[in-house]
Amino acid sequence: MHIMEIKSYSNEWDAEITDLFYQSVHAIDPTVYTPEQKEAWAPTPPDYATWSKRLKVKRPLVAIIDGQVAGFIELDADGHIDCTYTHPSFQGMGVASALYEHLLAEARIRDIQRLYVEASLIAKPFFEHRGFTTVKQNTLQRNGVTLVNFTMEFDMTTSYPDFNPDYREDAPTITDVEAWAGYAILEFGASWCGHCQAAEPVVKAVLVEYPALPLIKIVDGKGKILGRRFRVKLWPTLILLKDGLEVTRLVRPLVTDDVKSFLKVMHEN
Repeated sequence: MHIMEIKSYSNEWDAEITDLFYQSVHAIDPTVYTPEQKEAWAPTPPDYATWSKRLKVKRPLVAIIDGQVAGFIELDADGHIDCTYTHPSFQGMGVASALYEHLLAEARIRDIQRLYVEASLIAKPFFEHRGFTTVKQNTLQRNGVTLVNFTMEFDMTTSYPDFNPDYREDAPTITDVEAWAGYAILEFGASWCGHCQAAEPVVKAVLVEYPALPLIKIVDGKGKILGRRFRVKLWPTLILLKDGLEVTRLVRPLVTDDVKSFLKVMHEN
């Protein structure tokens, strides 16, 4: 099983990111972009020095799988998504989706009001699926070759609740939990837990659509009664309750689809 981690930029990945960009462009089906267009987009050989300087400014989010750079995404201060690329060997594994969910959570934390991107023919459906609308089509000239992309934007003004980044030591008692009415989520974990930190933006990105759904984050560990009552083994574990009883649970969500499926039962009952 492949484990994906989303990490902040480090210059140790400069060469890998540069190669990833080059390889992902040149792996595009030639019926979509011709070899001449791909060469104009990502010239041979890759310019490692220029990319290194660029990355130190852009500081992208980076997806790591099995110790390799699997993808990266960039968010500028004004909401511009400058690059979104996945290595050909890791396409179809949800890399771009996971990167985007972390970017979306970061954009909300920064209170960015609008996201926008110049999407290629390949990337356009990805952003459309996430609510972006097309503003205009652009025609670019690079080294005498014509390229087409699309300016797209997404409105970030949807309201969302405040989240407490820390797990509570003062856990409710079992009696308290059993007395709760309606739906609520118990999340077991620890603030220092890497899996918990990775899952936080994914959970946040979905719970903005459920402002009335309580999320109670509880410190778990040896001797913690509530965690043992619910037989928690891995962190984070999210347990959906209805009237104090467990309906379903979710362990270590990686992408928003995990959380959406977890909450789907609320719409079925």
